[in-house]
Amino acid sequence: MASFDILLKQLNPVKGIEANEKRIKDILAEDFDIAVFPEMFYSGYLIRDNVNFYTVNPRFISQLQSEIGDRMVIFGAPLREKFLYNTAFVVTKNFVQVYKKRHLPNFGPFEEMRYFKRGDTPLTVEFRGFRVGIEICYDLFFDDSVEKGIDILVNISASPFTSFPFFEKVFPARAIESQSYLVYVNNAGLQRNHVFWGGSRVLDSDGREILGLKKYVEDSGIATVESSVLDLSRRKRRVLSEVLDDSAK
Repeated sequence: MASFDILLKQLNPVKGIEANEKRIKDILAEDFDIAVFPEMFYSGYLIRDNVNFYTVNPRFISQLQSEIGDRMVIFGAPLREKFLYNTAFVVTKNFVQVYKKRHLPNFGPFEEMRYFKRGDTPLTVEFRGFRVGIEICYDLFFDDSVEKGIDILVNISASPFTSFPFFEKVFPARAIESQSYLVYVNNAGLQRNHVFWGGSRVLDSDGREILGLKKYVEDSGIATVESSVLDLSRRKRRVLSEVLDDSAK
């Protein structure tokens, strides 16, 4: 049986990327196998036209890799390539991979299409025998954001309180549909004039909540994921195997 511990860091980014870099590096003193921070934690979510000044410093990534050990850290940040992307960085000592958000909300308080270009490729990474799919916030509402056959779905988020009823309805459906663990990590607290609701959590592959963090305030917690839980779920219901069979036709 394979298992490991996932640390959820439900934090509110502060002004200035150096302070947020420090908060990411500070968790290296904690016990975990995977640590997950919210969407755009590196820079803050509601930075509008300043986003171009808060893209990731490659030196920080190199330092993180040199100190991380046999672990993984996932955090959100703006990335400048040819275009600007809302991204999730996945960092281990052996590799750095980046997921570019595919579904950009552009309604209500959201203006992501004003600043970012859409990504077009799902990201799945292997970690200690588990296949980990990465997505960002609004991607959760679309079933094309991650590949089929993952074991853990990680969604990093910057969701204000007006969105939480919709997320709470979708969480168990996504876990059951993918027959994977679902790890959701949200911002918590006030940024500009928006309140982010926190509520980070982990669900197992039957849609049951096994860890829930507080709403509206910073919080953290650890959940253990186990391959035996996935195996039992997939024997009871053959949702995943039928999806994979259909996709192979």
